[in-house]
Amino acid sequence: MGEAIGDLVGGEAEKVRDELIGPSMCEELRRGALIAVAVGAQLLYLAVRFRFALGVSAVVAMVHDALIVVGAFAWLGKPIDGVFLAALLTVIGYSVNDSVVIFDRVRQLQASHPEQPYARTTNTALFQTVPRTVNTGMGALCILATLALVGGDSLTDFALALLIGVAVGTYSSMFTAAPLAVELQARGMSTSRPSGGDGGAGDHERAGAAKARARTRSGAGLSR
Repeated sequence: MGEAIGDLVGGEAEKVRDELIGPSMCEELRRGALIAVAVGAQLLYLAVRFRFALGVSAVVAMVHDALIVVGAFAWLGKPIDGVFLAALLTVIGYSVNDSVVIFDRVRQLQASHPEQPYARTTNTALFQTVPRTVNTGMGALCILATLALVGGDSLTDFALALLIGVAVGTYSSMFTAAPLAVELQARGMSTSRPSGGDGGAGDHERAGAAKARARTRSGAGLSR
């Protein structure tokens, strides 16, 4: 090939490098595209579901969990293959779900007690959702530990990645996402949608809470 090109141009053709795009390259591109689509879908969901501060907090917790899983596998010298990719995407979904559960409870408490400080509201939401978060995490950890021990070589890496991800995701939603949301709210970033932006449910909840407080005050006045 080089000699033929040299004859055409009237000189010698120098080969700089060879590049081959084969099935392995296509597999890497497909894997990268799958990760991008999955992460993009999670970011779009959070952007639609929450305001800026809560969405950013959930994303930070998600990235934190994914980086710890990747770092643990790199430190252990485990292969980064399709099995690991499936486990990593599962961890990302689990992390976002845990954060969404807490932030949904925060929004409900904000609607019913708008006068309460945001830090106290978040703390109350954490105490109310912690049994669900811990129980779900412990149940998943028991199953994954069994898979890691008796599942064989084909399931060991998958179960190990999920073990690390579930353990990290359980605490990050409580100790990373929630405190970060409180800090961002303290810096002036909005954590609740304006009226009309969150649908009619939030407006009805706030109106119902206001009516309940008005009835309480009127009842106290009549009793006097």
